Amino acid sequence: MVSESALVDDIVQETFIRVWRYLPTFRGEGSFEGWIIRICHNVIRTTMKRRKFTEPIETDIESPVDEYGSFDMLDLVSTLSPDHRAVTVLCLVLGHSYEDAAHILEIPIGTVRSRVSRARAALQEKLAAEPTRRTDAG
Repeated sequence: MVSESALVDDIVQETFIRVWRYLPTFRGEGSFEGWIIRICHNVIRTTMKRRKFTEPIETDIESPVDEYGSFDMLDLVSTLSPDHRAVTVLCLVLGHSYEDAAHILEIPIGTVRSRVSRARAALQEKLAAEPTRRTDAG
C-alpha cells in the first residue's frame, strides 16, 4: 500500500509497537493475523491522512510490462486508489475472504465486494491498454 521504503519501515515499526501495547486487549473474536492487519491498516490510514495522500502512489516504474511481456501485478495494484488497493491486497493478493476484509477494514461487506469489483475492472482496463512487448528468440 505504500511504496516509500522509509515510510514502510516507519509503518511496520508503529504497527508492532501498537500490537505490543494493545496485546492484552486482543479478545480473540477474529484471527490474530486479522487483528494485526487491522492495526497496520489503521496506522497506514493515519499516516496517509497526516501526509495528505489522496492520489495513487507513484512509483519509479515506467511500465508494468517487463521485457518478456509479463505483467508485474503488484506494480499494477499500486496504481489503484488507496481504497481499491486495500481490498485488492487483502482479498486478491493475501487471499482473505470478503468477510475478513470487511472486518479488518471496518467497512460493510457490500463495500468490499463493490471495491473488489471496481478494482478488478480497473486492472483489466490497465492490462488491456498496456501494449505487450515481445522479444525475438533469435
